Amino acid sequence: MSGLHFKKIFCQAANNGRCYFGQHFGLCHRSFRTTSYLPWNTISWTRNGLLAVDVKSYSTAEEDVAKKPSATKKVNVNARKVIGHVGRLIPYKMIQVLDQDGKDMGKMLKRDVIRVMEKENLKLVTVSPNADPPVYKLLTGKELHEEQLKLREQQKHSTSPGPVQIKEMSFLASISQHDLDVKRKQLIHWIEKKHHIRISVLNSRTVDGPDKLAVLQQMIESMVDCATCMVQPKERKDGRAMICVLRPLSDKELQKRKLEVTAEKQSDEKTSTKDNHRPIP
Repeated sequence: MSGLHFKKIFCQAANNGRCYFGQHFGLCHRSFRTTSYLPWNTISWTRNGLLAVDVKSYSTAEEDVAKKPSATKKVNVNARKVIGHVGRLIPYKMIQVLDQDGKDMGKMLKRDVIRVMEKENLKLVTVSPNADPPVYKLLTGKELHEEQLKLREQQKHSTSPGPVQIKEMSFLASISQHDLDVKRKQLIHWIEKKHHIRISVLNSRTVDGPDKLAVLQQMIESMVDCATCMVQPKERKDGRAMICVLRPLSDKELQKRKLEVTAEKQSDEKTSTKDNHRPIP
């Protein structure tokens, strides 16, 4: 009897459309209303009843939300490699572990590795992440610092060609000597960083101003010890500018230039000593 009474109340609440259970189990209120286009005649028709609706079944489990594909970060191939401490953020459940001396400790679970790290106060460093399973090594803080210094020195002395950055500098041919010296210091700073430089010398604002080719040649000659012309001076922009491209000297060219400078100094010293010992008539 009580079941029939509950069913009656349940159906009435579902028909009224105010009950969550009626909406969830498909017991929705169905109503239709039609209105004629004539302003004096309005027709309304309503039908009450139970309407079965396909509804997703209720569950207390977490719904699987479709994850949006995360934007992939651009990987810089020429970025400096760094040896870092992984810490507790080990992305694998099982890894191959090496001790401080390079001896194989075998395959270990993530929790066991963390326990060893905390017990002996060690750092975990990636050795080969693409292996199966990935290989990691345990190091002390001092050993990790030494490895970072070694890697930094190797990167400094590495001869692998990196991306060449081209800097640009432009100035008028009527530039003052002080400003020209400031520009030259900036060029030397770029050359020391192994950049290529495109220099543009524009025509003077006055007709009787200095020649742009002469000013450009003066700048090139002042930087002979550290740079050379990759593109010889040429006129561009309908003769309004003189352009050239400088590049830093290679190691062989630097050695050759040093030998030339020392030879010039020795020859100058010999000529000066001969002039000093020459008898005065």
